[in-house]
Amino acid sequence: MKKYIIVFSLSLLALTAAAQKKKKTKYPEPKRVEFVPVVEANPVNESAENPTTFAAPMPTTSTPTIRATTTGGKEIRFMNIEELAHTDLSSLKELSFSTMVSGRTLESNVLQKVMNEGKQLEVLTIENFAMDAFPEIKAPNHRLKKLTLTQNKLKTLPASISNLTALEDFSCHNPLTALPASFAQLKNLQQIGLNDHRFTAFPKEIFSLNKLSILHTSGNFQETTTMSELPDLFQQLPELVELGVQSGALSSLPKSIATLKKLEHVNFSHNRFTSVPEVLATNPKLNHVSFNNNPLQWEPFLASVKKIKWPGLFAVHETGLTKKQYQQIRDILTKTDLYYDGMND
Repeated sequence: MKKYIIVFSLSLLALTAAAQKKKKTKYPEPKRVEFVPVVEANPVNESAENPTTFAAPMPTTSTPTIRATTTGGKEIRFMNIEELAHTDLSSLKELSFSTMVSGRTLESNVLQKVMNEGKQLEVLTIENFAMDAFPEIKAPNHRLKKLTLTQNKLKTLPASISNLTALEDFSCHNPLTALPASFAQLKNLQQIGLNDHRFTAFPKEIFSLNKLSILHTSGNFQETTTMSELPDLFQQLPELVELGVQSGALSSLPKSIATLKKLEHVNFSHNRFTSVPEVLATNPKLNHVSFNNNPLQWEPFLASVKKIKWPGLFAVHETGLTKKQYQQIRDILTKTDLYYDGMND
């Protein structure tokens, strides 16, 4: 008899756990992004009474990582840049440079060799190496599809970047001040990420790229930006599915954003919005809206919330509203997953 009681009890526990699991929110809470800075090799003052300490441990080696894949699928790891400089690069399909210690410079002659000889390259990644300038692309390149430039201290791009005619994915985390006019000729671009830029105006060259489906830009969150508006030209980007403009000075959006019939994911965090623009609120196809770190004003925000038609996720962390106000918004948006400060308290 005891055996049957134990089995029955375990069955009840299993059913209870399953029922609780079903009550969870359909959408998981989005992860909060944290930027991990590159560790700089600062000298330690050994003569001081209190020697310098580091918040993060120094890397055990400053040797850069240089990896490549050939067109035949063979993986190669170069011991150093010098070895790469004396290697025939004509059969490489992918090439990646990275280092954990800032301050290293990738010499211009090495980069020029990569662009001149890497005729089969489809993917090129350069992370944390400083560059005086990105090399000239001296002839049309019909192979390179993905270019990633991260923390290279680049302020400009060469006009000859238009020779990367096959480029589909361009990610640049650098303090660019503008895009060259020739950028508008990269007609095959589908994804663009321009982070840590120093634009004073949104680059209009982007609106010539009608295959674009993903566009994310962000300024430097530690500096004051003057980019306070977007051009009213979004009807020229009909394929756009994701749009992010972060760390700017935006307080309104152009009406042409309403023409983006495929738009599903937007991120306008770290701007100066006081309410949700109507061109977003009335778009029923949105499934992810990030509006964190905006100085929302209660009455205008409340009025804009009542117009919201999307059923997906709405993130409004660190906007200055009280927990009571957040809960009131949640009561209005019964079909929307709202994420806000202290929601789990």
